[in-house]
Amino acid sequence: MTPDITIQLYSVRDQAAKDYEGTIRAIADMGFGCVEPAGYPGSTPEAASKLFKELGLRAPSAHIGLPIGDAKNEILDQAQLMGHEALITGCPPRFKEHYVSIDEVRKLADLYTEAAANAAEVGIQVGYHNHDWDLCEIEGIRGYKVFLENTPESVLWEADLFWVARAGLNPADFIKEIGPRGKYLHFKDGRVKEEATFEEKETEDGKIMVSDSIPFLPAGKGQVDLIAAAKEMEHTAYVAVELDSYEGEMMQAVNESYDYLTTSGIAKGNK
Repeated sequence: MTPDITIQLYSVRDQAAKDYEGTIRAIADMGFGCVEPAGYPGSTPEAASKLFKELGLRAPSAHIGLPIGDAKNEILDQAQLMGHEALITGCPPRFKEHYVSIDEVRKLADLYTEAAANAAEVGIQVGYHNHDWDLCEIEGIRGYKVFLENTPESVLWEADLFWVARAGLNPADFIKEIGPRGKYLHFKDGRVKEEATFEEKETEDGKIMVSDSIPFLPAGKGQVDLIAAAKEMEHTAYVAVELDSYEGEMMQAVNESYDYLTTSGIAKGNK
């Protein structure tokens, strides 16, 4: 079955901050039936939930913190309000600090295992979204392999194909390797080989990765072989458009990505 197309709303954070409702309406008009929130710049979960319902939009996944500790109830309450089926971390709680040793990756896996158990109480899954640094080798083994080995299969892995390719891995092989965990995928494209430095930056909405260049491009315009990757989507239910940034007009890039992914048969939308 062809996956549904969705969009990681981090892509349009600047537009949303200025006009959240107008931005979401424009996305629905493009043909998106699903969105993946990452905070609510210029809005609130309550207002967004009402707007999504009016437009017939679903938010099956979101980038949000882990439902553990003091944040557990707040996160799960928000997830139920928004109708999320999966809570996915855009980055792990302490970013690269989790990848200094195999023991630290195992501790990270324990956090996701705990979070998954908490979320399962209300019928929700937990997932991990990768960059390139969490795919690097640590003590002779790639960090993500340690994570997968130490978490139940119910913990999803939202593969970001641009970062997978940038880490020197084959996106198609990676999707095949993660198997049923790959229910949600980011079909991000760009100039994989472009020299760029990515660093952590603290913002009002939490930490993000910031580049000293902008290698991201609309789907189908870059160096990531999205067609080959799509052939391995046996377990994928949702394919997301995402651009961390873009040198041109972001809404146009989102629309171009929608057109490419839907006309190529990788994902299906409402148009």
